[in-house]
Amino acid sequence: MFDRTDEEKRNIFKSWARDDQSFFASGACHILAELFVQLHRHENFKMVHMKPVDGFTGNHVYASNGEWAFDHNGWTKESVLLATTEMAFQERYPGWGYKRVVIDPTAKSLEDFCRKNNHRLPWQFAHLPWERAYNYISQFDRNPPES
Repeated sequence: MFDRTDEEKRNIFKSWARDDQSFFASGACHILAELFVQLHRHENFKMVHMKPVDGFTGNHVYASNGEWAFDHNGWTKESVLLATTEMAFQERYPGWGYKRVVIDPTAKSLEDFCRKNNHRLPWQFAHLPWERAYNYISQFDRNPPES
């Protein structure tokens, strides 16, 4: 539903022009997750990469504390996020699977992650995405729901 068109993948200005949810769902999820983890650095949140198995597309990066996840949808139970994402990709790409990879911030920088996983570095967007990510995160409650 939020996939970028081929033109949006090639043209950073067209990609940038999408609405915030689409932008952070497809193409900048790693930026949103990185900033969220920084803003919640004392709350045990880590970046998590849903890394597709070999031969498949469909990366997703989000922040998680092991129970709750934060991504373009705001707060979601991580188990629900994983199941929903897996179901959506398997519907589109039969046989799709993933590995849940927790990104250790002491071992990798965002730059290392981007280069290794073919994600845009922050300065490769039409504009620096940090303010946009901060404003998007600010729309949601600081803490996950009670239940």
